[in-house]
Amino acid sequence: MVDSDSRQSEHTVSEELSSGWERVSNSISVALIVSNESMGSSGGLEDPSPTNAPFWRDQEEIVISGVSGRFPRSENVQEFGDLLLAGEDLVTEDDLRWPPGIYDLPKRHGKLKDLKKFDAQFFSVTPKQANFMDPQVRILLEVAYEAMIDAGINPNDMRGSKTGVFVGCSASETGGALTQDPESVTGYTLTGCVRSMFSNRLSYTFDLRGPSFSVDTACSSSLLALQLAVDAIRQDQCDAAIVAGAHLTLTPTAALQFLKLGMLSSAGSCRSFDQSGDGYCRTEGIAAIILQRHSQAKRIYATVVHAKSNTDGYKEQGITFPVGERQAVLLEEVYREANIDPNTVKYVETHGTGTKVGDPQEAYAITQTFCSNRQV
Repeated sequence: MVDSDSRQSEHTVSEELSSGWERVSNSISVALIVSNESMGSSGGLEDPSPTNAPFWRDQEEIVISGVSGRFPRSENVQEFGDLLLAGEDLVTEDDLRWPPGIYDLPKRHGKLKDLKKFDAQFFSVTPKQANFMDPQVRILLEVAYEAMIDAGINPNDMRGSKTGVFVGCSASETGGALTQDPESVTGYTLTGCVRSMFSNRLSYTFDLRGPSFSVDTACSSSLLALQLAVDAIRQDQCDAAIVAGAHLTLTPTAALQFLKLGMLSSAGSCRSFDQSGDGYCRTEGIAAIILQRHSQAKRIYATVVHAKSNTDGYKEQGITFPVGERQAVLLEEVYREANIDPNTVKYVETHGTGTKVGDPQEAYAITQTFCSNRQV
């Protein structure tokens, strides 16, 4: 949440600034989201001339009207929030995925409760198809349906509509099934596990006829999916959108790749912006939100003011090295185009991976953007 002095209310900035050696992509994404309670006077910068203002400034606001998700030890958003407010540690040491400590991996990481339950008939999926479907896709179907219900939408009323689907999915650890014994190949693995189907399966199941994208920009995948959805609604490519993100940790050898690159915390704990930070802790999560124009929404959680991305380009340190200057440039552009003075911001949500390289670069970008001209 971000609180703006000029309104005595709350802004929310959610940043997926991919900062640290953990990145497999140079993509940086930022979203500016304002909570429903904070809507009021702008408290922004001097408004640029109409010729320089973004075309969407005069358009109807885009809002988040429905949410749903599965998180470590949490079957829904409410349970997740309750556990966080209670100060519970949702990162566990158990053999739910693999034996703790195998291959010298950190013993702790965050895991969803159950990946096996799925009502295939409800989603018109045959049992054989369901057996060869990536569990991320199965859960995406569930949370997308629940998010529509949460928005007060009957999913049947969405059928045939110009609704887009945008899914951030940077990895699928079921790919080994594509190279299995030729005698056991059914073809269902292809339609069940390739990442294009993460979004297309939702469009197919709910008969949604807007754009359908699966997005992979590593750490910023879900936030870039949000940006694409917002842009699509603004450009009238779709009337509403399901935006989702999915990540499961299914194989220890995939985790080993992160370990070998020095990304993971040995204790399985993120110590963001802390001198003792030695990496981050991997965890699972699958969530979906509904985006609608303000006049269409029955419920409003927040307004999406702006979302934008850029990339670092070339740097001598290597492809995974973050560049704080590029992050600062993007932040400045987002606030300028949204006509909000960053000096009024009180609270920023960060990427904060606890890496020796990423945290200082992100701290630099935050300082340059929010602190350089701030009156104390």
